Amino acid sequence: MPNIHRERVARWAERTLAEQRQLTPGQRRFLAALLTNPGWHVLVDRGSPTPDRIAAFALGRTGVFALVFTETLPSSADVMKIRSEAERTFAELVVGGAQFVPHSLDIMLLMPHGSRPVADGHHLVVDETSFVDTLVRREKRMRAERVSELAATAAEKLSTHRYLCADDAPTAENVDAGGLFDQDDLHADARTAALAKPFSDWVTFLDPEQLTLVHTTFTGPARFSGPAGTGKSVVALHRMAYFAKRNPGRLLFTTFVKSLPAYHERNFAQLEPHAANRVQFKGLHAWATAFLRRRKVEFELDNDAIQHAFGKAWQGAGGVLDRVEGTDRSYWKDEIDRVIKGRRITNLTTYKLVRRVGREGISLRPARRQFVWENLYQPYQEILDARHVHDFNDVISLAVDELRARPLDSTEAYAMVVVDEVQDFTLTQLQLVHQIAGGDSDAPLLLVGDGQQQVYAGGCTLSEAGIPLAGGRGRVLRTNYRNREAVLRYSQRIDAGNAVDDLDGGAGVILRDSDPTLLDGRADDVHASRRDIDRLLPLAIRNARLKPGSEIAVIVNWPSEVHRYLRVLRRAGFDAISLEDDDGSQVGPVKVGTVRRAKGMDFTAVFHITAEPPADLGALSGGARDRAEMLARQLLVATSRARDYLWVAYLSD
Repeated sequence: MPNIHRERVARWAERTLAEQRQLTPGQRRFLAALLTNPGWHVLVDRGSPTPDRIAAFALGRTGVFALVFTETLPSSADVMKIRSEAERTFAELVVGGAQFVPHSLDIMLLMPHGSRPVADGHHLVVDETSFVDTLVRREKRMRAERVSELAATAAEKLSTHRYLCADDAPTAENVDAGGLFDQDDLHADARTAALAKPFSDWVTFLDPEQLTLVHTTFTGPARFSGPAGTGKSVVALHRMAYFAKRNPGRLLFTTFVKSLPAYHERNFAQLEPHAANRVQFKGLHAWATAFLRRRKVEFELDNDAIQHAFGKAWQGAGGVLDRVEGTDRSYWKDEIDRVIKGRRITNLTTYKLVRRVGREGISLRPARRQFVWENLYQPYQEILDARHVHDFNDVISLAVDELRARPLDSTEAYAMVVVDEVQDFTLTQLQLVHQIAGGDSDAPLLLVGDGQQQVYAGGCTLSEAGIPLAGGRGRVLRTNYRNREAVLRYSQRIDAGNAVDDLDGGAGVILRDSDPTLLDGRADDVHASRRDIDRLLPLAIRNARLKPGSEIAVIVNWPSEVHRYLRVLRRAGFDAISLEDDDGSQVGPVKVGTVRRAKGMDFTAVFHITAEPPADLGALSGGARDRAEMLARQLLVATSRARDYLWVAYLSD
């Protein structure tokens, strides 16, 4: 801002604030300094400021701040009273159909010169020299027009406050806001514009249905389910932020998908940066191994030895099991991992009786199960035992046993545990997260998932794992906020199973029942040979004409395909990286990864390469039916990752 103009604005701010006689000269200087910055809105309480009362609200692109003038640090209880008052003030403010998230606002204590800046997750402490920098230099959360609409709505509600805006200062020409928004944004429907943006726009605005779930109080484990794109993970992150601002203690976010914790850790940092040091984002296997090492529980993970053990066992059983129609070697490895060891089955009698969820297409009669047990599972386990090696199921079981024997103490315990993509957890993994949260009926545990997106067989219900959901602690989200209409309609046509439960045996909601929130979008598909796909994929990405900075993903079904398509894209001149290597800082490169790695994420555009689906899923039976249903669920997961554009290539030999 030119010096002459800044001086003019500063004089205007001083004159305007001089009318607020309830403020001291020092307090006016605080607010005047902020009002020299374009885009800031201030609502000044006409009552006299006191250390237990909010003197003003400041609204800008970096957020909403409740300002309190005080010379001493208030107690935590007093800060919580101030927060409650601030959140009540901004509760139920709707802008363009989206509701402001009250817990996203920050409490800022304005203290005398020389006070040391503090940010502890409950409040910020600044003095006159650090006040404006703290507000202006934070990460931007809202677009300029959204701030203006919110300020106007708040001013209408707060008749006891004087509304001041830096942009109202007299000037010969409008202050340039630095290209903060373009003409399309100004004329777009506000709600649609907000929902169409990436996660950053969900930081301060949620749909009223979602916000209700953020604030709902549960007296024990709770479950959020619903189809892809309904904002389950966003709501869970907001609940964590809401909880962190009101409660001490550590929080844990975990999941079976190892790439998701880092992805959501970046999102949470936008929601509640001051609580980041109290929140741990970690995959469940990584948490279990770190926990066992800390407790000095001996175990030996050796992936090569695990593969060798199964290979040796397969030599004795493969000749027979290979003849079971619709199966292959990986199918029987999953039988051990997801059914036998995933449920901690320790005797043949139990294995003969257990229901094999998601694998019923292959009918294993008692005699065949006995063969699997005696000729595949037992030899595999005996080889591991002889070499003193554990597999990942063993690590999970060891962690469950250790926690049951010695629960987390006060220095280790978590005040809240959130589990994402829970539909793919084994029984033992569910038991572990319940134990991490305390293992009782009052455990502060939130489980998030969608049965229709299950891409691993051998699932179970929460009640089987001993996790109680009595008293109406389950909630289902139904409205789709992620996908534009064309993308959603494409995904809804996929026959990925219409009998979907709510993760605890009740009726669930499938993607086909979701209503779109965002209009337009585009979805294309091609049927091609494997010989042609190397040429068609780069061409499709170029022809999509996506805006610079768009998040683009190529999603495949199998790990071996990731390296192949990375080479294809790089030869065609694209900057491309594996989803495994994505730390969130790489915006430009095309991300290439499997369906299982892309779960829980979303992208501007998705290019999915998959096999030609069967003409009639209902006509299949046995293993062919199991495989086709799993492929259909992978297709649904992949296509529902796209926000604006979807391209699917169905390959035939």
